[in-house]
Amino acid sequence: MSSDPSDQNGDDFDTPDRSLNPFAANSTGSTSPADLPSDGERYLHPISLVFSLIGQIKSNLLPALFGVIGAANGNLFYISLAVIFLIPSIAISIIRYFTVRYRISNGELVVNEGLFFRRTRTVPVERIQNIDLVQGVLHRLFKVAEVRVETASGTKPEAVLNVLSLSQVELLRRNVFAQKENASSVVSTSPEVLSPPLDSASVDVSTAMRSPADEISGNCEARTDDLDPTTLLKIPLAWLAKAGLASNRGLIMISVLLGLYLQLDRRQQQDYDLAFLTQWLPDLSNPYFMTVAVIAAGVLGLILLRLLGVGWYILRFFGYQLSLSGEDFKISCGLFTKVSATVPRKRIQFVSIHSNYVSRLLGLSSIRIETAGGASSENENATTTVSRRWFIPVIPSTDVCEMIGKLRPGLKWQPEQYDWQPLAPKAGRRMSRIAISVSLLLMPIGYYFFGVWGCGVTVIALPILVTYASKKSRSIQFARTAFGIVYRSGILTRKTSLTFFEKIQATQIAQTPFDRRWAMATLSVDTAAAGPADHAIEIKYLDADTARREYRAILQASSMR
Repeated sequence: MSSDPSDQNGDDFDTPDRSLNPFAANSTGSTSPADLPSDGERYLHPISLVFSLIGQIKSNLLPALFGVIGAANGNLFYISLAVIFLIPSIAISIIRYFTVRYRISNGELVVNEGLFFRRTRTVPVERIQNIDLVQGVLHRLFKVAEVRVETASGTKPEAVLNVLSLSQVELLRRNVFAQKENASSVVSTSPEVLSPPLDSASVDVSTAMRSPADEISGNCEARTDDLDPTTLLKIPLAWLAKAGLASNRGLIMISVLLGLYLQLDRRQQQDYDLAFLTQWLPDLSNPYFMTVAVIAAGVLGLILLRLLGVGWYILRFFGYQLSLSGEDFKISCGLFTKVSATVPRKRIQFVSIHSNYVSRLLGLSSIRIETAGGASSENENATTTVSRRWFIPVIPSTDVCEMIGKLRPGLKWQPEQYDWQPLAPKAGRRMSRIAISVSLLLMPIGYYFFGVWGCGVTVIALPILVTYASKKSRSIQFARTAFGIVYRSGILTRKTSLTFFEKIQATQIAQTPFDRRWAMATLSVDTAAAGPADHAIEIKYLDADTARREYRAILQASSMR
């Protein structure tokens, strides 16, 4: 191994132009053993020093901000604070660059890091499912990327390499899939793992019991990076603009802009003089003008929120493209921070279709997914946010059926033809009683803090809550189909989710004392997915007999898959 890390950054390889695209197909169709870095360790790209320093500054933003502002004002204390902060940050960045190394040998990805506290992370290549990329503006400028290696079981990436050149990423992907293919061929030809021949009857039974997911998993060792990707969906700017208008994402943008303003505003302990605005405002002492001004301000605020929502969608999903390469879905999108993510089709456990009131008026929906071992909402990063929570951020509602068929080959999504089962007949009455009880409990609290006005608001809200409870009980339905369970709910934001019998990990039926009094039960279906779809199949207020019948039927169907 060369002692100079700059010789290990992968740029010395003679790679074609397609190496700049980490998802490009291998033109040769195979990888020779000479291409595999089986013994040599590789370092990160030299520019990782800069990104590591930026990361150190972000993690210590408050002292860094004080130091920079104080140094700009010539304060010696703050200058020394900035120097004290900067020197360790540079030292940590240099140490990290020279100590983080990775290699692929004997069918394993090995990552070493640490100087005083050394750590070795070993990931078998056959477990690697995703090699995802995140590229900010600086990443794209220097043609590098942050690489996240994921397996099927972890709730967070097994390894994060920040940063590698795109040629390094291409070589890493080729080596991983080449060794997976070699391992697969060895297993398939080994005499020890060959099963005894089956008679014709057993073959027929096993063939009949195979599901589409089994057919998918049978090809899981295929070299998907050697296949030409098929583009399934490209989202134009017009769709993103409509989705932004239908969303409330503008609140996020307002929070970001407000935070930046407060950080950059140099005025301290000063009153904001807004007297100059009075010359532009009408006489607000007039009730008529006051009412008009409030309505106008509300309309303008709503328009601003929607426009900022459009900006959020464009920043996050600009250039969105969904393609299928072999049995892997590939997603790329982003205006400034570009994300490239991979989702193996066989890992999809759960599919959820969302649409709020405005998006339904515009004829739009979004599709979320949950995968086996995928990152939960607490461990989300740029790739998991896009590839799971926002798998398809916006799609015409008329195209949803076709897209579901692509996510699940052989499935004809026909929700209008399913045998939808409602909640128990008394579910609406029970939910209404809960709404009334909550309102009565809030009434004295409102009276205590706001007097008669607080009590009056509670009285006005009571019929609204009762009506909402009644409509909500009617909106919750489920259906047991030939492929799995379908569940839908929601009034303003409607959610329809589906899972498959072979993906179900556990089925549960539960009763509280109140459930037993009302002859009801709760039926839950768990797929061991992480939850970014935000629509768990937990059906409350079911008739107890119906819940037991469906519980037994689901257990039987899932055990046969």
